[in-house]
Amino acid sequence: MRRWSLLLASLVVWIIVGYAFLRPGHVGAVVRKPGAPHATRIVSMAPNLTEILYALGLGENVVATTSDSDYPPRAASKPSVGSFWLPDIEAVIGGRPDLIVTLDIPQQRSLTSRLKRMGCPCLAVSIWTVDELFRAVETIGQATERQAQAQTLVCGIRTDIERLARALTERDRPRVLWVVQREPLRVAGRNTFINELIELAGGQNAIGPTLHKYPPIGAEQVIAANVEVIVEPAMSGGNLAEQHRQALAYWDRLPHVPAVANGRIYVIDPDTVSRLSPRLYQGIESIAACLWPDDAGG
Repeated sequence: MRRWSLLLASLVVWIIVGYAFLRPGHVGAVVRKPGAPHATRIVSMAPNLTEILYALGLGENVVATTSDSDYPPRAASKPSVGSFWLPDIEAVIGGRPDLIVTLDIPQQRSLTSRLKRMGCPCLAVSIWTVDELFRAVETIGQATERQAQAQTLVCGIRTDIERLARALTERDRPRVLWVVQREPLRVAGRNTFINELIELAGGQNAIGPTLHKYPPIGAEQVIAANVEVIVEPAMSGGNLAEQHRQALAYWDRLPHVPAVANGRIYVIDPDTVSRLSPRLYQGIESIAACLWPDDAGG
């Protein structure tokens, strides 16, 4: 189905699928001219970077973002520099930035190199895991002289996660199948940030070790995995209730899977689970609400 192919492109390729095997390490410092002031005109080259900058109180300093930067809502009104996977270097330069924050992914490395050769201060960060998100927040905070705000932000998220972990300590972890596409069926494997979110919400990934990060699987594998909860991020802009109805109809063909037999099939808003950003805990909460519908969050 075309709609689910689009979901795979927007949700999975968003951060990981296309580049996971090239995953770099975290990178760092900005090179500035001697005596240069701290950043007052910032261009953000990815939606989660935009969220970080706004969370650090730098929204007024952001002069341009990628076309997919939709949170906070006011970020969408900023001038666009193209999509994060197909940036427009002329639009970036046109923003007259004194700092360009990029993701260290293949699609942006060439851009970053070109901008640096032109004398534009760039900061590339790697955000593939929860820990790297925290390090990226701290790195951006240091580069923009918002160290205190960065520390407060990271500590707040960590505190929320630890509180949830304490509330779920004595509970058995339900086996979760995270669906990113139905036709053909493709799910989140263990070496993904989605797996981290599932575990932080108190669950365990029903899929064992796989060659691919987001492997295609068949009905036999779903049955063998003894799946207790099925979670599907909704397609952006679609009707949540209708997509849930479609999910129930799709999974009805596997009535002996515990999640299907017990009605534990959930379609959730993808907004906070499709990217690693300062809204990390909200994403974890939305998953926990599926795993523990009576008392998610303790």
